Amino acid sequence: MRLSYRSKSVWRQGIWIEALLAAIAPFALCAQGNLLLSAKDLGAVPGVSEIRIDSGPASAAIQQELRAADRALLQAVATNDRLAAARLLDSEFTWIDRDGRSRNKSDLVNRIALLSAGPDTNVTLQPYGRVALITGTHGLTPDNAPALFARVWVRQLSGWRLLLYQETAPPDAVVRDARYGTTRAQRPTQCDNPCRSLPYKPLSSDAQEIVASFMAGEKAVFDADPEAASRMLADDVMFVTPDSSQPMDKAQRIAVMRSFRHAGEVELPPAVASMALWVFGNAAVMSLDQESPAGEMLRATRIWAKRDGQWQLTFSQQTLVQ
Repeated sequence: MRLSYRSKSVWRQGIWIEALLAAIAPFALCAQGNLLLSAKDLGAVPGVSEIRIDSGPASAAIQQELRAADRALLQAVATNDRLAAARLLDSEFTWIDRDGRSRNKSDLVNRIALLSAGPDTNVTLQPYGRVALITGTHGLTPDNAPALFARVWVRQLSGWRLLLYQETAPPDAVVRDARYGTTRAQRPTQCDNPCRSLPYKPLSSDAQEIVASFMAGEKAVFDADPEAASRMLADDVMFVTPDSSQPMDKAQRIAVMRSFRHAGEVELPPAVASMALWVFGNAAVMSLDQESPAGEMLRATRIWAKRDGQWQLTFSQQTLVQ
């Protein structure tokens, strides 16, 4: 599999990427409460009637900046305004399309129209301090095939910048047969990668804790231990996988694990081929290239939040590399 330049450099050189701006108070977002944004709030964004913020209320000014940035990006893509779009993309920006192809900012600056899609629907916005996640569905061009998307924004000194943009198309027969993320097999003797080792070296204490939580969660999957896995998962966690047309919540994920344990079978977590990690105070973004037990490659985005002193997984999305 061809890894992106960023992924290869992170893997081979052990580079840890962490933002050090978390102490800037004006950028902080509160993570309690709910707010529903109307079409008037959103402006003239075709097909978007409302965005529900599942965690807030955040600072009204910060909310407005984020909504404006997302609107501006969609407008720049729709009008093929390359310069305007480029200003809104983080220097580490990566787009993962429905086929699992990974493109960085330099790949897209002169081909920003590749990001074109149908109107966003079922849009949800969830802030995590200096990280914000926008998810929903839209039709892909040129065939209007439906896809689940995630746009991960980060608050930099210069404003909100898009770090990751991922799309996952609904499953076809091949993907359903492969059963990514829920592969059943006879129990192997051990799980090395990702349960005990990774091709990645975290350098900060936060990065070390996040990686430890990630590995503990994967080991809990391998051990068919839903109770241990539950501790690593936030109550509001959502999973988007290429073997399901709808996201899976925590209760559904735990139920799947319990079904394996009841049947005496095992889930084999996909091995990590490369990892990048950005830490923004009490939120972190993880990007992974993984290999499923069936030998297929997956690209994944994960978001972590530190709550009550513990790093928990709040979002995970995988796309099959075609």
